[in-house]
Amino acid sequence: MKKLIIAALLLLTGSLTYAQNRQINFEKLSLKEALAKAKQEKKTVFVDCFTSWCIPCKQMEVNVFTKDSVADFYNKNFINIKVDMEKGEGPELRKLYAVGAYPSYIILDTEGKVKNKFVGGMPVNEFLANAQKGLSTNSDEALLNARYEHGERTPELMRAYIKQKIKVMEITRAKQLNDELMALLTPQQKASPENWFLFGQNRYTMYLSDLFSSNFLYLTNHWKDFAAQNTKDTVDKKLSSVYRQIASWTLNGFYFKVKPFDKSNYEAYKAQIGKTQMPDKAQLLVMMDIAIAAGEKNEPEVRRLLLKNLSTFSEDNRRILFDYPTFARTIKGFKFPQIEALSDEISKSSTNPFLVNLYQDMKKRYADKAN
Repeated sequence: MKKLIIAALLLLTGSLTYAQNRQINFEKLSLKEALAKAKQEKKTVFVDCFTSWCIPCKQMEVNVFTKDSVADFYNKNFINIKVDMEKGEGPELRKLYAVGAYPSYIILDTEGKVKNKFVGGMPVNEFLANAQKGLSTNSDEALLNARYEHGERTPELMRAYIKQKIKVMEITRAKQLNDELMALLTPQQKASPENWFLFGQNRYTMYLSDLFSSNFLYLTNHWKDFAAQNTKDTVDKKLSSVYRQIASWTLNGFYFKVKPFDKSNYEAYKAQIGKTQMPDKAQLLVMMDIAIAAGEKNEPEVRRLLLKNLSTFSEDNRRILFDYPTFARTIKGFKFPQIEALSDEISKSSTNPFLVNLYQDMKKRYADKAN
């Protein structure tokens, strides 16, 4: 009986192994060669754009490319090639097809024209669905490309095209399309709800309306137009989040990776805030003063302003306290004077357990050294 069970298990294991023993056949061809072969065999070209350091690329290779359903479909319909975007013809193709994230997958017709493009790790069913779209003429990428190339510039198309280019991580192109759309719209149209995604707090923020963007600058100068069509609360939350980000990024140093400290820029932010009617306007003005002090490496002034005002800050605005330790540690030998006072005030006024715990831990670690 025992031998029968072992034999059955071996048979089952063997059948499972057999059930998933195929994988996508990637041919060692240049893109030019792949296109020529696809034309000869009446197929389409699938390009896996990867890098050696891309973890999702490796996960797709192990977990998705090796599924029989994937292998059978891709091998039947495509000439498949893998291209390292940092080697050989990779850099040229990366520029040609605006590859901005990895993995990126591109399906091309025999002339090298994009039929579909999709980005990132994904499950088998989604990977297959994208391949099927690439064999048709109605993928979002192909349809939008065609409409734009034929000269259409309707706001409806431009909005959809911007979103699509962000979806496939063609960020530079999305920004260019944004600028093109802005030039077509009237001030009233720009402020309309259908265009709020270009300015608001959403998944497109980091690409289209962050603190360094032209869209954010436009919003600060025309916030009343937007409030009239999108509600004042919606606009206030967006503006507040960006000014809070300015203070946060100044404290943690990320701001200076984009542009150097210039006090006049912060005075301009204060002037912008002053013209708004945000509920936390006074808090944000103090936060700009904190940012100025941080930019000037004046830690005692940063600490003084925090101790004086943190109890009046909203919980959202208190989040800049997460960045204060990063700023303080840029000062050689810094021992966090007044850490007890900061910790006690945060424990008393904050409802954020992560912030409270952070400063309680710092109090235990630095209180004796600071005295």
